[in-house]
Parts: sequence; structure tokens; C-alpha cells
Amino acid sequence: MNTWRLSVNGLRTVTELELKQRIRSRRWITALVVWFLVIGAITSLVILATSRIMGVDGNVQNPGPMAFALNVFFVLGMGLIIAPSFTATSINGDRGAGTLATLQATRLSAAEIAIGKLLAAWLTAAVFLVVGLPFIAWSMVTGSISLWQVVACFAVVFILVAVVCAIGLGWSALLSRPAGSTVMTYLSVVALTVISTFLMVIMSPLVRSTDVVRVWGIPAGVEAEYQAKIDNYWATHTDGDVGGLPEPPVDKCTWNTQTQQNVHLERVWWFTVINPFVVVADAAPLPERAYSDLSGYASSAADPLAMIRLGVRMMSMPPETERDDCIQLYAMSNYYRVDYDSDGTPHITTASGNPVDIHSPVKRRPITIDSPIWPWGLGANLLIGATFLWVAIRRLKVPYGQLPSGTRVA
Repeated sequence: MNTWRLSVNGLRTVTELELKQRIRSRRWITALVVWFLVIGAITSLVILATSRIMGVDGNVQNPGPMAFALNVFFVLGMGLIIAPSFTATSINGDRGAGTLATLQATRLSAAEIAIGKLLAAWLTAAVFLVVGLPFIAWSMVTGSISLWQVVACFAVVFILVAVVCAIGLGWSALLSRPAGSTVMTYLSVVALTVISTFLMVIMSPLVRSTDVVRVWGIPAGVEAEYQAKIDNYWATHTDGDVGGLPEPPVDKCTWNTQTQQNVHLERVWWFTVINPFVVVADAAPLPERAYSDLSGYASSAADPLAMIRLGVRMMSMPPETERDDCIQLYAMSNYYRVDYDSDGTPHITTASGNPVDIHSPVKRRPITIDSPIWPWGLGANLLIGATFLWVAIRRLKVPYGQLPSGTRVA
């Protein structure tokens, strides 16, 4: 047997054989119908819930981005759960039934058998994902979601599902018992989605350090005097009127040096890069205005995909070495509103919309999406999938090497 020979006829033969075995029973149709009803119910609940949430207290926003993101995550999550069941017992199950040796006795190569099984499992899982597309289109119509965003997100989802199928195929070739390969495949999915993020969390105390920070703020005595004025104001104004609220003494702000404890997540943030949910969120196209001010877009649009992308980028950046506490005096008051330009310059307005003339020597560090993270995460997932596929091909080559005791060959 030529282990690595590939031909269209060989791949088609194995793929067709596997697909016919999978769709032979009516349980296939039942599973698709149940899946269609479940994702339809979830989509309806998501759109209804997000519409209600976005309309609380008259704060009416477009529920489309929220509904679309939740649907994408639901389909991805269910895909990661369903996909292992198609390949986790594909090789050791056939070996136990005595049918694998029949394929290996033909002119089919080990690569054709392994890749054909992978293609059949991937196509089967893809059918379940495609069934959910009408409801994704519904959330797309509900909000301002572009067709390109839908295509990009689901292309990445399809690739990640193929990676999970390859992982299951590799474990099925490595382990003789179907139960063991199934457990290891699901543990691999948990490692990619949960343990990768958990490792970053438990390592965060190890990257904590004391750093020196330059602070633009008011002296301690002035701050205590200002706080006393604030407390006295609220003691005499119980009606909530902020019209005469004492103005922060920003004219007395000076530079001073402080030490503070910082967690340097930029040293461990890369653990989250292989997380499939992070990969999909970072690959989702965003509106043009998000490219220059990702944080502003994420907060205004209530888009979970943008929020995850923002969070990952914030973790990848080291703590800032300068801080403006004078701006925070305005930010903590309900009477003022603090906004930032795309370059990080702060602007302050009163509750009535009047601008406040203040100069801040500290600019907020802008967060953009110029450097995508998802190619690295997707590449790492593809490398993992390719490794498990290589293992499966090597384990299918004939003649056999040493097999575990009790393994059935034919």
C-alpha cells in the first residue's frame, strides 16, 4: 500500500461509502429536524430578548449585532459538540467491526481512507450548520449585518469544525477503544475552548509586578478639600439636583509619581489565541468606524464579537505608564460626560451639552484592529488538526506495526 498516494477516485469512493453509512437510517432526518427546531427556537428567543434589552429606559439600539453574535456562538458551540461524534469512533469502530481491513486490502491508500473519512464527517457536520443559516439570515435582516460578515464568520466556523473532526479521527486511530477516543476528543475540545482561557487566568498572579506610573492629578490636600465640598453638597441637596455641583479643581493638577500593582497580561494573553470563539470573533468583519476606534464602536453598538476582539487586544497591550486622574474626577460625576477622539484626546461636556475647556496631557491609547489576531489562532488550530490527521494516516498504513493486545484486524 502506498501510504500517501491521493487520487480523486479514491477519495470519492471512501467519502461516498462513509456518507451512505451515515444517512442510511431515518434517525438522520429526525436529528436534522430536531436541530432545525432547536436553533429556530433559540434564534427567536435571542432576537426577542435582545430587542427588549436594547429598549430598556428608552435606550433603543439595534439588536441585530447582539442577536447575530449569539447565534454564531451557539452554532459554533453546537458544532464543536456534534463534530466529535462523527469521527471519534470512525477508525477503531471499523476496526472492531472487522470492516477496516476490507478497505485496507484494496488499492486505497492510508491517506485516501483517512482523508475520505474526514471529508465525510466534515460534510455531515456542515449539513447541520447549513440548516441553521436561515435563522442567521433572519438575524442579519433584523440588524445591519452585511452578507460579507455572515460569509466570513461561517467560513471560519466550517474550518474549525473540520479541525475538530480531524482531532477525533486522530484519537480514533490512536486508541483501540471507542469510549476512550470519544472522551479524549471531547477533552481536546474543552482544552481549546475552556482550558486555554483558564490557563491565562491562573497564570495572571505570576505576571503581577509593581510598576512606577506618572500621574496627572491633584495633590492629596486639594483632593480631600474637594471631596469635603462634594459631601457637603449632597448633604444639602437631597433632591438630586446637580446644577450647582462644585467643579473639580483641575487647575491645580500637577505631575507626580506613584507605584501601583499591575498584571501584565500581555505576557500570557496568547493562551486565548487558539480559542475557537476568539478566532471567530476576531475574524468577523466590522464597520469602517471600528477600525480607528474599536472601543468606541464596541460600547456603542453592543456587539459581542467586537467586545471579545477589544478584550483580547486590551490584554495584549502592556499597562500604561501615564494616568490622568483629573479626567476621572469628571468621569465619576453624573453631571459630566467624557468622550474620546479616535486619537485618544478627551473631550468633556456637561449634562446640558456645554463643552468644558480642559487640557489633558495624557491621551488614551487607541485600540484598533489593524493587526488581526485570528490568522494566528486559525493557523494554530489547522496545525493541530493536521497533526492528528497525520497520526491517523500513519496508523492506517499497511503492514501494521505493533498493535495493542486484543486489537481486531479482520
